[in-house]
Amino acid sequence: MGDLSTISTVNKQFENAGAETECFEESEWVQLDMKLIDWSYMDFSRTVQVTTTIHSIKEVIKKWHGGKIARLTVCKDTFSENNELRNENSTLKDIGIRGNANKEEAPVLTLMYDFKPDGCDNPDPILMY
Repeated sequence: MGDLSTISTVNKQFENAGAETECFEESEWVQLDMKLIDWSYMDFSRTVQVTTTIHSIKEVIKKWHGGKIARLTVCKDTFSENNELRNENSTLKDIGIRGNANKEEAPVLTLMYDFKPDGCDNPDPILMY
């Protein structure tokens, strides 16, 4: 059995080897064009990694609208029940989205969304400000 300093040195070598491997792993990027149904004034885009979770995307949308959102529905490509992104723990990669290693050449993914403003009976987004 080796002494503690030898074990410590070997452990550090393994940790460093793992860090180097992660550095060489390419990140894939995708541009999200987020479109509020029925009101294009609030459309916006963000470029993110394909490892981004649906939860994180929903948080970005909530912040875009000042955090005043009670119920948010996000769909891929078109706004329909079949395209709804329900599992907030899934990443874009988990749902089959592939990106590009070059951030400037990221493919575009359209996300359609709708929400009910928090504490408001009228669903018109302009009235929440």
